[in-house]
Amino acid sequence: MDSFLKKLGHRGMCGIVLLFTGGCASIGPSSVKKAHYEYNGAIAQTTDEQLLLNIVRLKYRDNPYFLEVSSVSENRKFTTRIGPGPSKFGLVENGGKHEFGVTAYSEIFQNPTITYTPLQGEKFTQRMVSPVPLAVLLGLMQAGWGAKRVFGLCIERINGLDNASAASGPTPQEKPAYETFDEAVTLIDYLYGQNYLLIGLDSKDRRELVLKFTGNDVASKRLKSLLALDPYGSEFRFSSNFFDTNNVDLTVRTRSLMEVFFYLSHAIDVPSKDIEEGLVTETRDEEGEVFDWSKHASGKWISIHFSESKERPRNAFTAIFYRNKWFYIADNDLNSKSTFMF
Repeated sequence: MDSFLKKLGHRGMCGIVLLFTGGCASIGPSSVKKAHYEYNGAIAQTTDEQLLLNIVRLKYRDNPYFLEVSSVSENRKFTTRIGPGPSKFGLVENGGKHEFGVTAYSEIFQNPTITYTPLQGEKFTQRMVSPVPLAVLLGLMQAGWGAKRVFGLCIERINGLDNASAASGPTPQEKPAYETFDEAVTLIDYLYGQNYLLIGLDSKDRRELVLKFTGNDVASKRLKSLLALDPYGSEFRFSSNFFDTNNVDLTVRTRSLMEVFFYLSHAIDVPSKDIEEGLVTETRDEEGEVFDWSKHASGKWISIHFSESKERPRNAFTAIFYRNKWFYIADNDLNSKSTFMF
């Protein structure tokens, strides 16, 4: 071995040291940073794609299916080897001199383990089928989400005003009612933004949600009239009891997440061929005209386009290939991206 090291010389040893230390650096902090970024990006992308895929499935009345990434682990192993070169085994003659051929190299072995958990059974019911709690709506508004988006997406009915309740399931054949509800929610959004309307927990009973009018302007009077509330009242409790209707409570029925997904699915743009073949339902109004979801109801919140090209749309924020076509949300469609994030 001593003769081997002597033949190897100082420069050869320096090269091997650099090789080893460089290899160790490649699995140090910089390697962790790179791996973390790559896994984070991949999971975020596939989560967006899964959500879009399931919304599209509902449009075609296909069963949705959700998988959760429950854990990600990765083991990395760094190995180095040094020994006689494959073409220079032992002493060889080179221009009258004797040299010893050496090969030194390193290897990194990655062993990622990703665990997926299907969302099903009781867990699926709790997350996807149970109505969104009213307290969650308040939390979303306090977090900065507009009242119009929160109420428009998550509330199905309030004080008898229907927000396209027929659209909380598979695409209806007849145009749903939503116009009066839309006017009321537009007023709520305006008054809330101007601090003429407050929504919060009751000061006496912190378990109850209360809507409070701070003024008696024209918009406030109109909203009270639409909701059939006491025109002289200022505070009204939120209630989910549909058997106790009066002019001092706001009787609210919220959608579940699954119903929200159904609601959004109606606004998906699909090929006319799929309509002609009966793969999707076409909604019509009272006059028998085709109802354009993209301009009304759920179309206000999201736009999902299709492309029959085999290549992924270049301007897509997220896209999935389903039924031999691409469905996607445009990257510059900030309204749709906001709803998707919501």
